[in-house]
Amino acid sequence: MSNMTQMEIAEAIKAKRAVILPTGATEAHGPHMPTDTDTHQAEHIAWLLAERINALVAPPVAYGISKTFEFFPGTISLSIPTYQTMLFEIGAALLRQGFEHLIILNGNRPNGTANDAVARHLVDELDTQHTFKVSAVSYWEPGAAKINELRKSVAGGMGHGCEFETAFQLATRPHLVKMERLAGAKYGPVGWDLVAPTNPTRTYMRRPRPEAGHAAIFGDPTHATAEAGEVFIHTTVAALEETFKTLRGSYEERK
Repeated sequence: MSNMTQMEIAEAIKAKRAVILPTGATEAHGPHMPTDTDTHQAEHIAWLLAERINALVAPPVAYGISKTFEFFPGTISLSIPTYQTMLFEIGAALLRQGFEHLIILNGNRPNGTANDAVARHLVDELDTQHTFKVSAVSYWEPGAAKINELRKSVAGGMGHGCEFETAFQLATRPHLVKMERLAGAKYGPVGWDLVAPTNPTRTYMRRPRPEAGHAAIFGDPTHATAEAGEVFIHTTVAALEETFKTLRGSYEERK
């Protein structure tokens, strides 16, 4: 959408094309990766998915719920209420223009439950005036089982600044990844994982502090390779494509 004119966007709405809204973050990702990792990855996947399902990509939300790493330089976090208000206003603007399918594609784990609530709120507030549907999904979720089969790290090694994210960056922006800076940093598997089967109970604890030697990494990035990143990305996009083509088909049948 950023590169389109208003008339071109109007034609896309008329053609009933979906719009993908990537939600990312600006936060510490260890000593080896850039702070825009989550935003870049959500937008990158959005572009690839859009090509496959003929959708538009809205400008990404580059600030998210990043309080976990608030004590680390480079992190810019919004409070949960502020983030949800902003996301609601963006989504409402797109739906009021006439888009009939809004896909909120998340790239930052803590945004996920907030995005779900906003999706519900949009329907609750706007479905008497507009006909639409909202999908909220973190980009790694549909392909999680397949990616878990491909991993080299143990369960808990794919969390944040981890094997998955580091491989993604090595595959797409290797010039921004500084693997040598991992030497001496403290990191390792955590009790949760982006793709491994885990207990659905969500438990929140005291946030990490840099003075305690935490490297702003949850997981193990040492197993990451560019080749694995290419496979992770392909697997992720293929699973998302299948998800939304299936959704579109079932929605058309119900109509």
